[in-house]
Amino acid sequence: MAQMIPEAIPGKASQGEQMLFAILRDRLPHDFLVWYEPRVKNFYPDFLVLGPGFGVLILEVKGWYAKQIERASDRTFDVRWKRGNTVKLESYPSPLRQGHGYFGQVSDVLMGYPIICQPEGNYQGRLSFPVGVGAIMSNMTEAQAREDNLYGLLEKPQTAYRDEVLDWANCTGDALVQRLKAMFTVDFAFSCLTPDQISTIKGCLHPEMAIKEVPATQMSLPLYPGDEVPDLPEDATVLLSLDVEQERLTRRMKDGHRVFSGVAGSGKTLILLARAKALANRLQAHRILVLCFNTTLAAHLRSTLHGDGRNPQYRQRIEVRHFHDWARSLLGSLPNHREFADEEEYNDFLGQQVLKRLVELPPTDHYDSVLVDEGHTFSSSWFLCCVAALKDPENGDLLIVNDGSQSLYKRRKFTWKSVGVQALGRSKRLNQNYRNTQEILSAAWSVVQGTGTDGDDETFPAVEPSAALRRGPRPTLHLATSRPDAVEALLEKVRSLCESGYSPADLAIVYRRKEKRDEALFQDLLKRLTDMDLRPYWVTQSTASKQTYSATASGIRIVTALSSLGLEFKVVLLLWVEQFADCCNDDGEIAAIARRQLYVAMTRAQDELHLFAGKYARLVGELKDCGETDCPEFLGGQMQSLGETAVTRYCS
Repeated sequence: MAQMIPEAIPGKASQGEQMLFAILRDRLPHDFLVWYEPRVKNFYPDFLVLGPGFGVLILEVKGWYAKQIERASDRTFDVRWKRGNTVKLESYPSPLRQGHGYFGQVSDVLMGYPIICQPEGNYQGRLSFPVGVGAIMSNMTEAQAREDNLYGLLEKPQTAYRDEVLDWANCTGDALVQRLKAMFTVDFAFSCLTPDQISTIKGCLHPEMAIKEVPATQMSLPLYPGDEVPDLPEDATVLLSLDVEQERLTRRMKDGHRVFSGVAGSGKTLILLARAKALANRLQAHRILVLCFNTTLAAHLRSTLHGDGRNPQYRQRIEVRHFHDWARSLLGSLPNHREFADEEEYNDFLGQQVLKRLVELPPTDHYDSVLVDEGHTFSSSWFLCCVAALKDPENGDLLIVNDGSQSLYKRRKFTWKSVGVQALGRSKRLNQNYRNTQEILSAAWSVVQGTGTDGDDETFPAVEPSAALRRGPRPTLHLATSRPDAVEALLEKVRSLCESGYSPADLAIVYRRKEKRDEALFQDLLKRLTDMDLRPYWVTQSTASKQTYSATASGIRIVTALSSLGLEFKVVLLLWVEQFADCCNDDGEIAAIARRQLYVAMTRAQDELHLFAGKYARLVGELKDCGETDCPEFLGGQMQSLGETAVTRYCS
């Protein structure tokens, strides 16, 4: 059974399209991807079929009857329609010519990626897989086409007629694949496409579904005849794309208010970005606002969207801001924190001021769409502002993604209805983790599980993750007798990680805070990393460095746990984990927030997680005894040789 996008065909589809949808879904193998009416550069082919050993096939379905066609050529078909008492003659492109036009829109883009092109020979630079076009005449038999002199314009095997298509419902999958392959006017043997090649093709055909562009590796290429490994161009890249489930969710999203609650690593931000891109790609100019709380996350989202040189419309149509920056742009300046009793009082007042300003603005200064990332960090009054910022507050496009397990700040509870968000029947929970390995996810979830606040917030529920899709090494807890020794252990681990093949930009050193006593240690850490030629990128060094964070910059990242929200790295090295000692605070609310902050820091890691403790804390013992981490040795001074006895004494 093929993977269909969307899962079900819309009710507006013609009977012929519905018939073909069911046949392709039920008869094609499971590794085939089939899109119904995908958007390809402002064109909408009826079906697009992609298979790793098949290639790409564009199918146009026409429900014309032979007697309706008044005139036809290899360019156009004039079709007579009767609707009620009205008879109308309309001109359409030839189905086969129309399909070739769709491919022409993306062929140059596809050939810009070396990993999906012929590496050498007479066809060097051409696509390494075949692309074909076929026509499905769902209301016309072959005999009728011959009788009305249409067959010469729609010949088999590029065209399939109704009598043949009806038989497809009972044929084998192999037979259907061979019949569709016959539609290729140029076909050739090729090595099955790798996952990286498939992902790149998907990203070219549907750029709004592309996540990011990363360097290609030899694993990106298939093995060629004789197991030869072709040279990989230095600038060869891979387009990482949403997986099938994420793409389905994005494509079936309609305008209106929607709320997605999902675990860390479930792709909430990726879905939000794909939605923003899809809106920006609409034919009619669309004004889009992406909001979040975190300064660094706003900079990351902005660099991701506005840095896409292949799609300048993202920069033109999508505005990305953190809430305080947006408020400042509307009000001219922000209120003084010192005039308020606490942060929530300040946030409520700020929301009220922004709301007043939005009411004064003309409708043209409002937005067609507002998308909120990490909504659990927002105060309730801010959502009133998000709704009011829409040109159509009741029916406008509002998307809010959140995760109660990542609620890092003290916020008063509220309901979506109380802030004007029409979430009833428009919410969804995402529990599949794509980012972390199972080992990292299990260790992180053990930190927040059973905090007493799990699941008691209906607005921002803590969604329990399902099993992760990948496996890897268990998180490692490195115990040291002092903070300087913890830094030494971290530097040694960074050195070994780089020697094993990780690039500096793959690594992130995450810490909770930098105290005055740590200034000298931080400066020494930066100097040592520089001496190792790792180009330390201290993301949270200042307000300016947070505002200008770029996901594409080189160097090992250094970032606080709070500012890491929404980011991800192949390896996370969490320095001085004892800074999260209030995870064991007697005040349940303080402990819950600290545990969620630690959970966020741990779940930034995709492949490896290393935790470094520089002193005793109850939390350190808890992490050692939770059964989800490895604690190989006691580091630092004379204690290193004492082994398990020292570890037990240290953590008891």
